Amino acid sequence: MKLQCLRITILLLVSLSFSVQSADEEHSKTEQGYEVHYNALSTSFLTPEVSKHYQIGRSKTKGFVNIAVLKQVEGQVSEPVEAEIAIKVENFYGQNKDVKLRKISENDGAIYYIGVFSVSNREIVKFKAQVKPVNSDALINIQFDQEFYTD
Repeated sequence: MKLQCLRITILLLVSLSFSVQSADEEHSKTEQGYEVHYNALSTSFLTPEVSKHYQIGRSKTKGFVNIAVLKQVEGQVSEPVEAEIAIKVENFYGQNKDVKLRKISENDGAIYYIGVFSVSNREIVKFKAQVKPVNSDALINIQFDQEFYTD
């Protein structure tokens, strides 16, 4: 029951982050039979319970990126799949941010890739990732920007 509450909290945070974005900005890409869902937000939005469970420190000066890959199945709900993800993260000035993605697998089969990085107030962070679902020749490129506020 507690794990289910944590999962619901994460999903709510992901939904909240989508609603805070501009209406014209996409947070998913469908290509080659796969869906890639992605977002980034401040770790300060995490509840203490979620932060502890996933070992993500809460801070106004830390952000996290979340990427999930789903395989489309005709006539059914898309299925989570593992992927190899190469990610490049940099600020508006081209300074690289070291982000190491780690895989989180839930008991219900959900798979997420999460990476944490530092941010400054009003910093615009640019994300570029190449996603290769396991056991597939598909290569899906995603790119998005996110502004972070620490005040």
